[in-house]
Amino acid sequence: MSEININPIGMELAGKNVIYIGGYGGIGEKCVEAFLKKSVKSLLIFDLQSNDEYLGYLQNTYKKSFVDYIALDLRKSESIKDAFQRAKQLIDNIDVVVNGSGVANENNIDQLVQINLAGLMHSSLIAMDYMSKANGGHGGCIVNISSTTGLNPIDLCCVYGATKSGVIHFTNSLAKPIYFDKTGVSCITICPGVTLTPILKDVTTKCISGKYLPNLDSILDSAVHQTPAVFAENLMKVIETASNGSTWVLDDGKIDEVHLPQIWGPALRYKSQN
Repeated sequence: MSEININPIGMELAGKNVIYIGGYGGIGEKCVEAFLKKSVKSLLIFDLQSNDEYLGYLQNTYKKSFVDYIALDLRKSESIKDAFQRAKQLIDNIDVVVNGSGVANENNIDQLVQINLAGLMHSSLIAMDYMSKANGGHGGCIVNISSTTGLNPIDLCCVYGATKSGVIHFTNSLAKPIYFDKTGVSCITICPGVTLTPILKDVTTKCISGKYLPNLDSILDSAVHQTPAVFAENLMKVIETASNGSTWVLDDGKIDEVHLPQIWGPALRYKSQN
């Protein structure tokens, strides 16, 4: 059974090229600004809709960094491929990719899975190909945003939580030596706790559990919250110090590494090449 290569990232973000997928979201904007405060060389925002006003603000405020926007639809693999091709035309190499886009409307299960899980898988694999040392890249780090709802079964948002659980499984698998040793690309998983963003609005109507728990909104309102700015600050700390294959909970302004149990592993047998 292969173990994760615990390779410290220890990444100094200054001078790095960053792609943030979902950079115009509630958490995304604060994370984008946190990266720019670290003096990254360039930051490309991938998102479905443009936001010219906010992009202009970033370009005028952080003039030492190159900042631009590229349209991306995570529901379409060709759109993801096109976005990364466009990115390579704008920057010389990719150092960090953050998959931070997500939706929470469980009334559209197919779209939820497409964006939260399938789209993230496509973007991670495409990013790894571009970043891979085997393909002329410099290696780097893929940061996939999951959720605390993906750590264990949760009744409040069973479909959303299932997609986020998939993100944890996928990202930790992608950190295994068969990938890292060839590509030099580290993969880490981030699990935010309840964070004050628009995704929390009207959860009673958006989550399947709302049929059975009509006061779901008030339950979440009473939960411990953190602001996107606090989350973003802690995200930078994790990226600068985390190890390949690590999983982190960023909740209530705190940072905790989670060590997931290895319950089962395949007993693989390889035929001798002699």
